Parts: sequence; structure tokens; C-alpha cells
Amino acid sequence: MKKVIAFLVLCAVSFVCAQSFPSLGTPAPREHRGFYNSTSIGFAYNWFNNSLNDLHKYGNEFDRDIDFFEYNGFSFSLIEFKFGYALGNIVALHTVFNMGFFLGSMDYYNEEYRFVCNDEDVCLETRDEKNIKDPTSGTGYNFRMYLGFGSTFYPIQDKNSPLYGLFVGSSFGYTLFVAISPGIGGPDNTGNGGIGFQVEVGKEWWMNDHFSIGVGLGFAHDGLVWKTADSHKSDNILSLSLRLTRG
Repeated sequence: MKKVIAFLVLCAVSFVCAQSFPSLGTPAPREHRGFYNSTSIGFAYNWFNNSLNDLHKYGNEFDRDIDFFEYNGFSFSLIEFKFGYALGNIVALHTVFNMGFFLGSMDYYNEEYRFVCNDEDVCLETRDEKNIKDPTSGTGYNFRMYLGFGSTFYPIQDKNSPLYGLFVGSSFGYTLFVAISPGIGGPDNTGNGGIGFQVEVGKEWWMNDHFSIGVGLGFAHDGLVWKTADSHKSDNILSLSLRLTRG
């Protein structure tokens, strides 16, 4: 949360600077200045380790039941939108929103834990081997969304350079997902949310004075937060996208 607040403060300062130095945001041919809008669609691979750490499931304060989910899936339509403001053809500050529907497989297994006490009233948590469910798997459908704030840097300013249009981007935000897998031998759905980051590197080519097309390679990671066991609380995406940018 502190990182998000710090970034919002940075955005506010940048907009004030843009008003103080209008040339930073004045539109110019084949340069990113002023209003910034980028839309992309691409291929993505998603994998997550999620869990439901359910305390007191059976009404006993010493019981613990954990459902584990492991997912791998692909999407050919991960869509992303960025809106913001570009300063001096160097950096664009923007919101980021993306969503995708993934098809893959989900593995499931369950573990139960009990507190066992000896004659000296020393209690230790032990795994209940009699109630361990064998791992099962099935087709998994996953829908996920991400909303964040970020920036995209354009380090090359020489328009005659073959590297003109090279960009590096990053953002911080929040992810939500819901995955469904009927017939895996346990709960047929799972979901979670978490705070994470995205990074992207790529190249754009200008089609005219105002629009450019490009490709980007991205990676995203989120730490899941809802009732998760320590070993199962991560969500990741690797993506390759085509993008259209204005401004």
C-alpha cells in the first residue's frame, strides 16, 4: 500500500511539472507527449499455487483443513489497456487494466491436521494421514483481472536509431481470479486476490505521426492473501503481446 501511495504522489508531482513546463506534454510528431493510450492483445501463460487454509472446519479449535490447488493454463486473448500522460517522450505515467480467460489444467489435493496431546498435556499439530486425499486433476478454466498504476520509459531519443521506440514498463496493482475445474474430486472452484507487480520490455514502430504498433514481452507476479498456506500463495503470468499506442 505504501508503494501505491508513493506512486500516486509521484503522478501528482509529474502532472504539476507538466503544467509548469508545457513543452513536456505538447504533442509532437512521432513522440510520446500529452495524452497516452496503449491497447494490447496477446498470448499468455498463467500458473498459480493457491490454497484454502480452513481453520476450525469441523467445529474443533484444534482442527485445520487445507485444500491445495495448482494451475497451469494458456490464453490467446489477454487484453490490456493503459491510459495516462506522457512527458517529454521519455516517460508515460498511466493506469493499467488487463483481463484474460485461460484454459488449462488444475491439480487438487487435501490435507487435514489435528492437535494430539500426550499425558503431560503437551500438544503438537500432526497431519492426519488417514484423511489425506490422493491428488486429482482436471480441466481448469480461469478468469483473472488486474488493475494497477505504472509507468513506461522510452530511453532512446534519436529518431534515426534502429532502437528508437524501445520501451521498458512496470506497474504495481491488485489481481483477482476465479478458477473452475469440475470433477477434480474436491471443491470445483477456487479464487483469490493479491498485490503484485508487472514488468514489460518491447519495441514500437511508428506508423504515422500519432500511432505506433509494437510487441512486448511481460512478466507478472502476485502474492495471494486470502486464507492461504505459506507454500501456496503465488500467481504468475508470462505474456507476449501486440500493442497499438497513441500519444
